[in-house]
Amino acid sequence: MAESKKRVRRTPEQRIADLEKKQAAILERQKAALARIEAAKKRLLQSPSARKDRMEQDKRFIRAAQALAPEWDARHFIAAIEKALQEDAEVLQARGESLLKEHGQPRRGRRPRGV
Repeated sequence: MAESKKRVRRTPEQRIADLEKKQAAILERQKAALARIEAAKKRLLQSPSARKDRMEQDKRFIRAAQALAPEWDARHFIAAIEKALQEDAEVLQARGESLLKEHGQPRRGRRPRGV
């Protein structure tokens, strides 16, 4: 008769060690997946269309800032931003959207070539 193998019971410490190894492996896979997602996001933000959108937003901001406070320079805007950080973000965002819609649009009509 062939001898059958006896089942070896693992101790709780061995089972805990196995679970910790499994957890570490899962965390490594998650970190790798998050790194891939971050890389893809970075690539998208550097795409020409995203750069074009950012440039358009910058232009709208500059136009609105010049329309609202033509005499202000960067120091004034930094101080205003610091004061605004103490306000409610959602209210500021809504007000900013309305101001950009009102003052951030380019002028209509034909412009001279040299300007």
